[in-house]
Amino acid sequence: MSSRRRNGQPASCEPCRKDKVRCDHERPVCGRCQQRDTASWCFYHPAPMTQKVESPAPRSKIQRKIHSGEEFSRKKVQRLSSPTPSSVEITIRSPEADQGLPSGYFGPTSFVSAFDENPVPTPSSSIDTSQLRGDEQLLSSSLLPSFWVPEITKLLSYMTEYSTIKQLVYEFYASSQAALIPSPFMLKSISEMRGIISDGETPRTLHKKTTQILENTAKRFQITTDTKGKDFHKLFTGERLRLEIIGTVYAVAARATFFGLAHDRFSLGSSGSTSAPRIKFARKMLAASDTALQVCRILTPVNDLLLWLLYENWQLSCTLLGDSSSTTWHRLGELSSYILELGLHRDCYKENEVPMFLREIRRRLFAGFYQLDKNFATFLGRPPRISWRYSDSKPPLDISDDILVAEEQEVERALGELDSEGWNVHRVFQRSSWYRLRYRIGRFREEILELSLRPLSPEVADQLRDISFRCTHAWTSMPAHLRYSPSRWDDSLSLAIRIMLLMSYLAYLYNIFLVQRLLAQHDPSAERALLDVSSKLLSAVLLLGRQHEPMIDIQRDFITTIVLYGFSSASVLIKALHTQVRTGQPTAYTGSRAELIRNLSVFISHIELMALPSTLNINHTLFKHASKMFTRILDEVLEYHPPAPTAAPGPSSAGANMEIGVSAGEEWNGSWAADGMEFLDTLDFGVVFDQWVF
Repeated sequence: MSSRRRNGQPASCEPCRKDKVRCDHERPVCGRCQQRDTASWCFYHPAPMTQKVESPAPRSKIQRKIHSGEEFSRKKVQRLSSPTPSSVEITIRSPEADQGLPSGYFGPTSFVSAFDENPVPTPSSSIDTSQLRGDEQLLSSSLLPSFWVPEITKLLSYMTEYSTIKQLVYEFYASSQAALIPSPFMLKSISEMRGIISDGETPRTLHKKTTQILENTAKRFQITTDTKGKDFHKLFTGERLRLEIIGTVYAVAARATFFGLAHDRFSLGSSGSTSAPRIKFARKMLAASDTALQVCRILTPVNDLLLWLLYENWQLSCTLLGDSSSTTWHRLGELSSYILELGLHRDCYKENEVPMFLREIRRRLFAGFYQLDKNFATFLGRPPRISWRYSDSKPPLDISDDILVAEEQEVERALGELDSEGWNVHRVFQRSSWYRLRYRIGRFREEILELSLRPLSPEVADQLRDISFRCTHAWTSMPAHLRYSPSRWDDSLSLAIRIMLLMSYLAYLYNIFLVQRLLAQHDPSAERALLDVSSKLLSAVLLLGRQHEPMIDIQRDFITTIVLYGFSSASVLIKALHTQVRTGQPTAYTGSRAELIRNLSVFISHIELMALPSTLNINHTLFKHASKMFTRILDEVLEYHPPAPTAAPGPSSAGANMEIGVSAGEEWNGSWAADGMEFLDTLDFGVVFDQWVF
């Protein structure tokens, strides 16, 4: 009997006839697809005019029917409109029911709390295994539109640059003290990706690997209570490789390019630097990370890996797009929503519910997001996304990254080296130390933000002074080696540690600065304290500018610090000097006036350099405007000579008043009356806030 029917359709094979489905196992293949090695994608019809029109087959779809707890029973591919993988839709369905993605964390006042015997729900849907049957269980209903499949294939093709990506990630972790994801998990993940894509990949093999990774990503990410830290990476690498970790690796590698790492991997551009190739690479990685994020939103519910991806993608977006961009702001809101959905704001963990390593990772992520959220709220003038009033998450313990993957005995030994507050009793610098420190400082920042929206009454003023007192007490109670002090400054420390010491100190000082600036608006006696803390802020900013290491470029960190702390403190100080010149009255500043002018001159020289157009500084127009204003004001301060005193007021004194900018018969009230001076009062320096990485 012929293998073809008379109408040209292939005869059904025995399994397909049994299941009563259309058979494509013996379809004809055209010569062109045979030459291109794409026979599996060919849909050549030997007699198209004989094909029936009234019952067309489904188009552009991969349908996978999965029985609960079993392997795939059948994969059916039907393509009639295009011979490329771009016409593929992936539908993953369970025979039980069609339902949306899991809802995530529910709090004690939720509608389901009445049905829960445990009054404190577990803040992690990824650990709830009561509805699952093994690692192969897929989400009940996930549909991936066809146009994402070739985009994921393109994303995977970037792994041909594996050696560059790996070097960037490794050097980033070797030089950074503020990397969010603990080093063992990230470095093991990148090592497991070796060889996933080779230069000789064919479209067919790439498509197969794409499908496998999408299938892995569509599976619910399960973390059992007995999972060990040393085995955690095995849940999302190797044969279980997921899209979330690939996008995270790309984002971390892209951020590393902005610090001049992997020097031998980027060729010199026409300008004689590697800036252009690095920016091109970073933008490509951002696009790939965005693609991974979009697909993960469709295929999988919120899990820890998705939070990693979104956090690193957000940080990269801040660097490339700027913190005032709409994309960055929206992604910040999405990250806060995911954190709440996964329940990271609640620290109601029990020993047998969440593995110790996972608890510490979540605490670190929440602490890192919390303090950056308060920075954005401060400098953008917008409400914070997460409030301490609805959170009870504790800061991460002061332990090293390696302890998270250590054996139980070593973990117990490390926990025994902590004091009652969770600080390490030894003089050690660890990534978790900085997250602990800045998380505590962020709590005071949120209190200041709340009071800044209220009219300054005597009661509010007392509350502000109390915040300043408690913040200072908290700072002085922290381990001495983590607190910057000019008398204990050690240039022999690594660049990453020196930067974190200064950044933590600046975050603390800025809390005091905000309090004093609010008080000084209605209480002239607070001006002295405001000028004093402004001088300390400016000195610390300039000290950061003097930190160098040949193999690491910290220009972006320094630009960030200039915008965050330099503009605010320098504006207050130069305004005080200008007021002194115009009124002839001494300032409340008790420090050296000569030293203050020298510091302001150095600061102006820095912003003049940053006013030059650069791919690393998207805010050079702001620096150009600010440098002109600061220079003009400082020139007026330095060149002004007070008139000779006269016995009695007369026309000469009026002329002197005119010379220094005060009209006759008009008293100087300390306002910014000079042309263009309103710039310093009205400019919102926070709209260009950038995150620091070290």
